[in-house]
Amino acid sequence: MISQTILAIFSGGLVGLLLGATGGGGSLIALPLLVYLVAIPVQHATAMSLLVVGYSALFGAWQASRQGLVKGWVALIFSSTGTFGAWVGAQGHRVFPHELILFLLGVLLVSISLWTLFANHLPHGENGESDGVPHIQFSLRFFLEAITIGFGVGLISGFFGIGGGFIMVPALMFVLRFPIRMAVGTSFLIIALTSVGGVVGHLDIDHLDISLTGFVILGSLAGMMVGAQIARMMVEQTLRQTFAILVGFIGLLVMLDNAWRMVTMESSFN
Repeated sequence: MISQTILAIFSGGLVGLLLGATGGGGSLIALPLLVYLVAIPVQHATAMSLLVVGYSALFGAWQASRQGLVKGWVALIFSSTGTFGAWVGAQGHRVFPHELILFLLGVLLVSISLWTLFANHLPHGENGESDGVPHIQFSLRFFLEAITIGFGVGLISGFFGIGGGFIMVPALMFVLRFPIRMAVGTSFLIIALTSVGGVVGHLDIDHLDISLTGFVILGSLAGMMVGAQIARMMVEQTLRQTFAILVGFIGLLVMLDNAWRMVTMESSFN
């Protein structure tokens, strides 16, 4: 039987692979992998997922910053409310049954998969590939949009143990007209900062297996380096479609499994 340590490294590798290739997508599958593959209880897995995603995103932000692709002050504005939102989401996580949380996560994954496959992700008039530096004008509207989006992403992040890059990257492209590579790089730093609130919200009552978490992080960092190389070699549309199919498949399995569990539990009470 494959040891839990090997499964932890493998799971972290998959998370890092998608995180490096898509700028946040890996966080979507972290919780299902930790629960179903590594066999970690849901709330412990949620805290571990946030910790792994946070460390991995920080590593990604460091790599992107070396290429001038991280706007630090933009990340600070978005994460100013995102960190609090993640803490609030972590508190809400405790109120609901774990089967319902995983079912809702499955619904979210399937929705993101369909949106990724069929939505037009590029701002009007942009090809999304430019490496130019956008001209950002600070205004009250920008500030309100940034803190609202940041809080919403943080809320989802803390509740589900995911990073929120799937929302943040398009938001940076549409709201600030960031080219895709700068949006990905900046989203890494936002994810890293936001995840702190979620980790704090989950850890105040939970014990975390530090050694196992370290193995997941190790796998994730290695996967991120591979994922970054894959992103440079693959056509963006192919990468997006592959990511969407994988996330949708995992989401469907998680959704069906927990729907069955809830129906079974309901039947046992009657």
